[in-house]
Amino acid sequence: MVSRFFLENAQNNAELLPRSVGFAMKRELIWLHAASDALIGVACFLIPVALIWFLRRRRRPLAFSWALILFSIFVPLLGLSHLLDVAAIWQPIYYLQGYASAIAAIVGIVTAILILPLVPKLLAMRTSEELAEANQRLREEIASRELAEEDLRRSLEELKAAVHELEQFAYITSHDLQAPLRTISGFSQLLIHRYRTKFDGDGLEFLDYIDKGTRQMQTLIQDLLALSRVGRTDPSAFERRPLAESVTKAVQGLQEQINRSGAEIVFGTLPEITANHGLIQQLLHNLIGNAIKFQKPGVRPRVQIAIERIGENWELVIADNGIGIPADQLDSIFAIFRRLHAPELYEGTGIGLAICKKIVSYHGGEIWATSDEQGAQFHIRLPVSPVSQRRASSSSVVASARPILALV
Repeated sequence: MVSRFFLENAQNNAELLPRSVGFAMKRELIWLHAASDALIGVACFLIPVALIWFLRRRRRPLAFSWALILFSIFVPLLGLSHLLDVAAIWQPIYYLQGYASAIAAIVGIVTAILILPLVPKLLAMRTSEELAEANQRLREEIASRELAEEDLRRSLEELKAAVHELEQFAYITSHDLQAPLRTISGFSQLLIHRYRTKFDGDGLEFLDYIDKGTRQMQTLIQDLLALSRVGRTDPSAFERRPLAESVTKAVQGLQEQINRSGAEIVFGTLPEITANHGLIQQLLHNLIGNAIKFQKPGVRPRVQIAIERIGENWELVIADNGIGIPADQLDSIFAIFRRLHAPELYEGTGIGLAICKKIVSYHGGEIWATSDEQGAQFHIRLPVSPVSQRRASSSSVVASARPILALV
């Protein structure tokens, strides 16, 4: 087929004259054109060789490597047309030369059209100076962030130390306060039992105030001790046990309150969970006790406990039919000493829900409350595989360090 093409070309060019005739057979002019076209043709073949070598040696492919391939096709065709120009000096192969130029022109137009959209991207590429400047800014930003991270680590260490000192202070202070308080309580009880008949009405009332105040103080100290002990729990106390055991023990601890109020504690089949069950029992004791305490007048308390697994967490819900919680107080009830009602209406120290939050945080979980016309619901999210965290979250620290006004 190729030979036929050349044969037809030879026939078509038979009546034509070579280019050298147009050069008036001047040898210096002939060789000038021949050498120039030959060098251009060779260069056009060397350029794609260099591009292909570049693409093969590059470790990462270019996003526009296809454009280089198209260019590598167009340039040799252009070089072929120049080599045919050299041949046409002595042989009138103008048809062949025209076909080669036409093919090169078509490939060139297609290449230009396809490459044109790359121009904005190429213009957007940064120069080496711009990249160096960007790298310098990046290094400065990294150094700045490293300093900020170091400051943050130092602040966290100081915060942990402050939390530890605060827990130690609360534990030691609460422990030491009990001794003189027991003395006051003991002697006030002796006065009441031995000399009751010798006091008039005001004297007996004053003794009752002293006895009631000492009992409230003892309860407050015991709650503070319970709060300080949460972060001091041995991590080895985490174990897999039935949650029903912790619920049962919590209910047994509230039996007197349950009998007095006629409360109903409802729970179905509960799974085994991995936790510090001593703390979980205390958590349940506080929440169930609150549900019984904050009850509507004349209504039999009913506390419902349910749990389900959602992903990698247990979702525990303790719902009651009590007085509920105002919507604007739902976010603040877990702060230490936060009370929503006067002590004359509902007894308590305002530490119970702070203890609950610290227990849940110690397990790596979350606790929050909702409320509606049916009562209050406490939602507790505990990880299925908890990691003991001997820390207090920043919110807990603020709540513990800054007395505000839980429902207990």
